[in-house]
Amino acid sequence: MKLRLQTPLLVLLCLLGVALPAMPRQADDARPAPVPALRLIALELAVGDAVPPDLQCQPRATPPPATAASAAAPLTEIPDPQEVEAALAVAEPASAPPAAGPHTTRLPLPGNGAAYRVAVWGDSHMAAAFFTDALAHILAPALGLASARFVPAGVGHAGVRGLVRKVCLSSGWTRETAHARSAAAQAPGPGLVSLLAQEPGASVALDLRDVAGQPRHRAVQILFGPMAQAVTVALSVNDGDETTLVLPATATATASAAAIDLHTNATLSTLKLRLLQGALRLQGLRLGEAPAPTGLQLDVLAYPGATALGWARADLGLLRAWFDGEPYDLVLLAYGTNEGNDPHYDASAYREMLLRAVGQMRQVFPQARCLLLGPGDRGVRVAKSRSKFRKPARKPATNTAAARAAAHKAAAARVDLLKYARIHEEINRIQQAVAAQQGCSAWDMQARMGGRGAAYKWARTNPALMAPDLIHFTAAGYRELAQRFAADVGWSDR
Repeated sequence: MKLRLQTPLLVLLCLLGVALPAMPRQADDARPAPVPALRLIALELAVGDAVPPDLQCQPRATPPPATAASAAAPLTEIPDPQEVEAALAVAEPASAPPAAGPHTTRLPLPGNGAAYRVAVWGDSHMAAAFFTDALAHILAPALGLASARFVPAGVGHAGVRGLVRKVCLSSGWTRETAHARSAAAQAPGPGLVSLLAQEPGASVALDLRDVAGQPRHRAVQILFGPMAQAVTVALSVNDGDETTLVLPATATATASAAAIDLHTNATLSTLKLRLLQGALRLQGLRLGEAPAPTGLQLDVLAYPGATALGWARADLGLLRAWFDGEPYDLVLLAYGTNEGNDPHYDASAYREMLLRAVGQMRQVFPQARCLLLGPGDRGVRVAKSRSKFRKPARKPATNTAAARAAAHKAAAARVDLLKYARIHEEINRIQQAVAAQQGCSAWDMQARMGGRGAAYKWARTNPALMAPDLIHFTAAGYRELAQRFAADVGWSDR
């Protein structure tokens, strides 16, 4: 493999950590537009024409076997419909019932062949990519095929689907999320998640070919968080020889991120990075433009377990660095399920946190339309011994205090099947209010499912639309939600 750095002066500036100014792009240049706030390390590699083999990941340590306590956990199942109806019969009415009709403002699509750029942050519902895949399919007749520019550091984690064919991650890496770790919030990647390595030999390999196995890019930026000291890495492209590269320290009074601005003479199939010395925070990749322009750029930057707290805590200077060259037409924030699962959930604290999170997002993308996509309905599984048919609680015949008290006492003796349904209703109401305050729109997924108890009905459809955990959805369920969303925002006629 041949290493060619572009000019001695450029190399000197890069190794000294001097931020490179944005340069005008030529029409036939497929390289990523320089991001002025990043410290770019320019690198050109000449690679052979041979097709590299598929990645072969080394097996990692297996998790310990289940303990006797976990093995003895009671079996659970979806409650009987009669139990759900009984719970709904005695439930307090919602303080503010969902509004009828469309649940969000219309989102006009561009005309005259203009590109439409959409970014999606959220939790496991979006990370699975079934919802966004369905949206891309719905928009295809108007905008054509979809492409993406960012590969966040969350790829390779269970529940994160799409963008790369395969990821091989060695031992020595730790994933840190901005919502859970202050260090990750102060050095956020595009997906608000980082891969941190501090052990020499830690490596990550990615297969960048598309689903058909075809390479598409000749340029990529490898994104890093601030580094207090110089870091030495080895880089290999298309299974070729390694090239050693020293990344200069970037942690200064005005902490700046860095990127290896890599260009090759042939399309990129595989990319491997190995840490040789120092501590490295990998933030993901920014891909060069695809050979053929696409009308829809859809960047899915979601991660399982994420909450909007990541946005509330994130350092905005670094976030702007990643997106200075990527203005979006629409930003979707799809959170709420994990916030509602917090045993210490408090509506007032959630409202305050969400207001800050959306405000932070608006500062990073002041010109973009924004939409808060609320959580869907959620159910509760019950132990099998409890879910066998029993006589359902009757709705009080009279509206006396004694009758109501008796009904609530009977309901309290059973599992609270609507616990999370009520919390999600409140979260959706708060999202509606915060969205209006911040100049965004909102979409109430729970209401569009049918409101309280819809999770149980969706789980019993054929095919099932709800996953057995009564939290997530099946692929068919995500497609159904995407179709309802697209109809509400004016992207389809359904």
